Amino acid sequence: MSPPASAAATESVDPSFQFVRDLAGELSAGRVELPSFPDAAARVQQVLSDDAVTQERIARVIASDAGLAARLLTMANSTLLHRGGTPVSELKIAVTRIGHENVRTAALAYANAQLRRAPELAPIRRDLEQCWQQGLRVAALGHAIAKEARRLRADEAMLVGLLHNIGKVYLLARACKRVDGPLSAAVLHEWYPSIGQALAENWQLPAHIAQAIAGQRDLERSHEGPPDLQDLLITAMHLAAQIGRGAVDDAGLGKLPAATALGLNDSAIVRIMLESKTELAMLQAALG
Repeated sequence: MSPPASAAATESVDPSFQFVRDLAGELSAGRVELPSFPDAAARVQQVLSDDAVTQERIARVIASDAGLAARLLTMANSTLLHRGGTPVSELKIAVTRIGHENVRTAALAYANAQLRRAPELAPIRRDLEQCWQQGLRVAALGHAIAKEARRLRADEAMLVGLLHNIGKVYLLARACKRVDGPLSAAVLHEWYPSIGQALAENWQLPAHIAQAIAGQRDLERSHEGPPDLQDLLITAMHLAAQIGRGAVDDAGLGKLPAATALGLNDSAIVRIMLESKTELAMLQAALG
């Protein structure tokens, strides 16, 4: 994994870069050591990388952790994914009902909750909570965009939204006990997309999900062919940032190549904004 383009000019004056370089080397070697990350959640990511895995095998891995099992059943019976009908109480049926990407999402939500509660990570609990809430907002917007544009899968949109800042979570958690203080904001900003990409690759997530995480800040990106998950993530993050500032600039969004690729006009943006509020409430209920 190569460093971000702007890293070279900064690394000579910021000791944080050596720390992050060491982490990047670990990830490139296949070592993912995220403090307090539940083993069952990591195993879920691993078994789902096998295209031939059975629903029964996935259910057995989930059943090994009662908290993860409860989170999956909550998601399977949530209004976000299941509106009406008979509630499901069997893990194998729940896995079949919601699909593999939503199983990944439930495992990620469970793992993130464990991180936020870990005593050893108490000094960064507020930062981890902010990352989680930001991920929820981007996931809700991505889910709404996917339903509006009808060109991309809503389950993948939700997953990549929750995962987009997983690199920040990893960096914050690994740096929590650094003797020379926390990472600088500049280092965190520069490195988190590439660290997130490396994590996604280590978990053997689909390549287009890892690529979207890596390229999430490429606002000038344009490409031939249909819109992709990276377009969706860029647009969702742009909207989330505008919402955070309290003003959505339709004109500015219209100049964003990713939004143009998705075919989003002003009326579509209004629908997405309204829909995302409902999506966020349902997502919070489904994932806790």
